[in-house]
Amino acid sequence: MNKKTFLVCVVSCIVFAACGGKDNGTDNGQTPNIPIDPNDTTTVGYKSVQLWIDAHANFSRFNNREAITYYMEKIKETGFNELYVDVKPGIGHALYDSDILPPLTRWGSEEVTRDWDYLTVMIEEAEKLDIQVIASISTLGFGYTHDRTGLIYDDPRWNGKTQMEMIGNNPNNIVDMRDQTGVDAVMLNPCLTEVQTFVISIVEEIVTKYPKLKGICLDYCRWYGGNYGFGDATISAFEAYSGEPVTNKNNIITATGGIGPQYNKWIEFRTQTITNLITNIRSAAKAIRPDIEFHLWASADWGSRYSVGQNWASKRYTPSGYVYTATYSQTGFADQMDVFSLGSYADHVWKSENPGSVYTVENFVTTYDRYTMGDCKVNGSIGSYAYRENRTTISDAVYLCLKNTDGLMVFDLSHVINFSQWDAIKTGIGRVIK
Repeated sequence: MNKKTFLVCVVSCIVFAACGGKDNGTDNGQTPNIPIDPNDTTTVGYKSVQLWIDAHANFSRFNNREAITYYMEKIKETGFNELYVDVKPGIGHALYDSDILPPLTRWGSEEVTRDWDYLTVMIEEAEKLDIQVIASISTLGFGYTHDRTGLIYDDPRWNGKTQMEMIGNNPNNIVDMRDQTGVDAVMLNPCLTEVQTFVISIVEEIVTKYPKLKGICLDYCRWYGGNYGFGDATISAFEAYSGEPVTNKNNIITATGGIGPQYNKWIEFRTQTITNLITNIRSAAKAIRPDIEFHLWASADWGSRYSVGQNWASKRYTPSGYVYTATYSQTGFADQMDVFSLGSYADHVWKSENPGSVYTVENFVTTYDRYTMGDCKVNGSIGSYAYRENRTTISDAVYLCLKNTDGLMVFDLSHVINFSQWDAIKTGIGRVIK
C-alpha cells in the first residue's frame, strides 16, 4: 500500500465543485477541545493498536526469519497488539502460499527467495508475543506500471479488463491504465463478474489456509480516480444499471470537467459496484469463518470518496449536495465492515494548525461517526511518514486516534524504522493505554 501519494488529488476538478463544506466535518479551526496533557490517565479497555507492514517498502527487510523475530519484539515493546501484514500487494503476486497467484520473489531491482512461507512465519512469530495478524490485500491492484510487471502483464486473460481513463474529458481519448505510468497499481475493473469472482477466490484461499488470522483487510477497493471507468464494458454496465443509453460520455463529465446530466446516476452506479464487491467478499469470507474480522482501509475524507466509489457511511446517513442521487445513501457499506481503518492521513494534527480545512487528524477522528453512525468499529490511522522525527507531533497523532476511536493503525513499519519513531509512538500509546 503506497500511501505516500495518498494526499495527491486523484479526482478531477468536479470533485471540488460538487462537494460543499456541509459534510466535510471542519469546524473552522477552533481551539482543540481534546486534552494534550501527556499525563492524562483515563482508563480504557482493550483497544486495537496496529502497525501496517507494507509489502513493497519492507520487501527485502524480511528476507530471513531472524529479521521477523527481531522486529516482532520491537513491535511488541512499543505497544502494538495487532499487525496488518500485506500479503497480496498491488503487483498482483503473493506473499503467502497461493495456488492462484504466482509467488512474489522480485520487485523492481529487489529479489528475495524464501524456502518458508512469509505469512505463516509472521503469524507464528506474532503468536509468541500475543500479537494478532490481519492479512491485507490490494483488492483490485494487479500490476506494477514502472517496469510493466505483475499479474495483468503476465496473463493475457486480463487484457482489456483493467480500469480505463478518459483523458482530458475527451471521449475519444480513452487510455487503459496498464499503459500509464505513475499510477500506484494497475487495477482491474470491478464491474466485471470475472474480476469479482477472481478477487473473492483469493480472499477465500487466504481465509481457508490461515485459520489463525484475526481478520482480512481490503485496500485499494475502489476506482482509481474520478475519470476512470470509461471503457466500453463499464459504460455498458452503467447503461444496464441506469436504464439510459450513453450517447456521449460528455453527458457524464463535460468537456470542461463539469457535471453532465448523467453524472449523478454514474456516481451512484460506480459506488454501488464497489459496495457490491465488498458485500460479496465479506459473505464469502464469513461463509468459511464466521468469526473472522472483516476490515477495510479508506481515506477519512468522506466528502471526496464518491469520486472513487467508496461510501463508507451507514445506509442511514443521507448526504446533502447536488452531486448525490436521492438513493445514494443505499450504497453505504459501513454495515458490511467489522472494522473500518479510517485513513486520517494529514500533515497537520490539530485543527488549529490548519483552520478551515478537513485535513487534520483531529478533525477526522472526531467527525467520522456522523457517517458510520455506529455500524462498525473504527480505528483511526495515520501516515507516520508525514511527521518524520517530530516526536511531539507523532505522539499527539497517536493519542488523538486512540482517544477518539476504537483503536489505532500506524502506516507503516518502514517509516517507523527510518525515522526512529518507536519511542514517540510508545509515548502516545501510553497517554491513553496504561
